[in-house]
Amino acid sequence: MKPLYWAILLLALGLLVWLISRQQRKRTGLPGGALVYSDSGYMQAVPKPLYDPELELVGKPDYLLRIDHDVVVPVELKSGRAPNSPWDSHVVQLAAYCHLVERNFGNRPPYGLIQYQDKSFRLPYTEEQEQRLRALVNEMRQAERRITANRSHQSAARCRGCGFSQICDQRILS
Repeated sequence: MKPLYWAILLLALGLLVWLISRQQRKRTGLPGGALVYSDSGYMQAVPKPLYDPELELVGKPDYLLRIDHDVVVPVELKSGRAPNSPWDSHVVQLAAYCHLVERNFGNRPPYGLIQYQDKSFRLPYTEEQEQRLRALVNEMRQAERRITANRSHQSAARCRGCGFSQICDQRILS
């Protein structure tokens, strides 16, 4: 086969791969942008966690995308199918990542993304979201200082997965 045919074949294959990747990105609902952070170990070593000493908050978003020269947004991947609206715990987790992005990159992200298997949600990072996050962190810090905590569920599986199960006087035995 002549070199010209090989070049045309490779060019056609490259174009096909590019079109498929573009179509898949559109289906996910994720914006275009450069990947600047990945907790997956894919394409780079797993980076250090993001940290805010003021709130003593540490986190590792699944991805950070640079969508503009100075705008970075967090992307949180979830393995399940999308609910009608994002779970509250996922919303708070994303707000924490937005806060950490602002502290570590110097610019406030206008939004963050939660990507479920079949749908993504673009959630604005508002002052209200930040205040909600700060109130929750404050409530958690106060709970840490108390001698006892009150279990808020009846699930033995949740107790087994809890980091405090060995010292909790309210754990559910199974």
